Amino acid sequence: MTASARSMWAIRYREARGHAIVLASISWLAAAVIVFGKPGYRDLVGHLKGADFVHFYTLGRIALDGPSATLYEAQAQHQIQAQLVPESAGDFFVPVYPPQTALIFASFAALSYGMAALLWAAVTALLYAWVVRQAWQPARTAIPDTTFLVAAAAGFPPFWSLVLHGQTTVVPLMGFCLGWIALERRQPFLAGVAFGLLAIKPQLGLVLAAVVLVCGEWSILAGAIVSAASQIGLVWLVMGADVIVAYARTLTHLRELAPMLEPRPYQLHSIRAVTNLLPSWIGAPIYLLLSIAVTWQAVRVWKCEMPVRVRLGVLMLATVLVSPHLTIYDATVLVLPLIWIGGWISARGRTDLATMFWPAVYWLVVTLFIPTALFIRIQISVFVLGWLVVKMTSGLIAADRAVGPPAEVA
Repeated sequence: MTASARSMWAIRYREARGHAIVLASISWLAAAVIVFGKPGYRDLVGHLKGADFVHFYTLGRIALDGPSATLYEAQAQHQIQAQLVPESAGDFFVPVYPPQTALIFASFAALSYGMAALLWAAVTALLYAWVVRQAWQPARTAIPDTTFLVAAAAGFPPFWSLVLHGQTTVVPLMGFCLGWIALERRQPFLAGVAFGLLAIKPQLGLVLAAVVLVCGEWSILAGAIVSAASQIGLVWLVMGADVIVAYARTLTHLRELAPMLEPRPYQLHSIRAVTNLLPSWIGAPIYLLLSIAVTWQAVRVWKCEMPVRVRLGVLMLATVLVSPHLTIYDATVLVLPLIWIGGWISARGRTDLATMFWPAVYWLVVTLFIPTALFIRIQISVFVLGWLVVKMTSGLIAADRAVGPPAEVA
């Protein structure tokens, strides 16, 4: 490696800290100017304020007022949306979210659109802050710089995008966090119940499902089934069985709907962001093979005698890579494994892993902030995250074999 390459890779602590503070400050100042710099429901650049939130707002209103049949009828739903928020008439959404999403947003839909969007943004930010704090607790001695932590978490590009898009990723983020807390307390059934929240974005549960089945985590599986069944039962009671059937029918058409769900390829950050550049006859099998390989690494780490947060952290890194549909705001879930794994390797004094991990995290944030696919078609973040998964899984498995079960369990 050349000296210039080394200097580019080796980011000093003070530099990274300063960059985090600058990124957080500039990002949220820009957001405030764009959103509040112009009256009405359109921002300074012409986008609808809240962006995707108008879709969830509409779903919530349908849950309140009906008719439930319109939850999966795109044209009828768009008419309701345009009536509720006339400024959104030019924004069209494909209804593919599970019906329980409508129940989550029913209370928000009782408010005006502007108030509901602000309230959801506040709820998202508060839940995110709580999750970050929970993840930091076991790592607070290894990551003692609170200012750096807060700035890095606040300036994390996926979180910024999550708030501005009014999206729902905070729900599966809470599911992962609550599931971790339950596992730490040796309550796998309750962990499964918490993981059931991933049903809001099922693509984020694929690696977890594989690990649970391959590793025989039957208590987690039972809890997840109970959680999913409870959600379906509630939907059935409130909106009827036809809605569930309509959702199941929609899932069978996801392949055809995919182009409409991904209008901006440069916002995608999973393996599919790269394999989609290839002809489908070769891109699809490569995506499948790479996904199996990444998932297998998560299974191998899960079988290791390591703290739950490390094993679940690797699982979540794999989740982001494997997801068949992962937009920038869904990468918010990465905040958990980055804190968990980084804190653990720093606390254990594993400089060999730390010198790989922290620079990779820095450049991952850079490539999430600057979507390279917008300029060169190739999303560099996928390669950075893939490299991180390969290096960390091999390093963690080697460490597990060398030292055996760790002294700590939390």
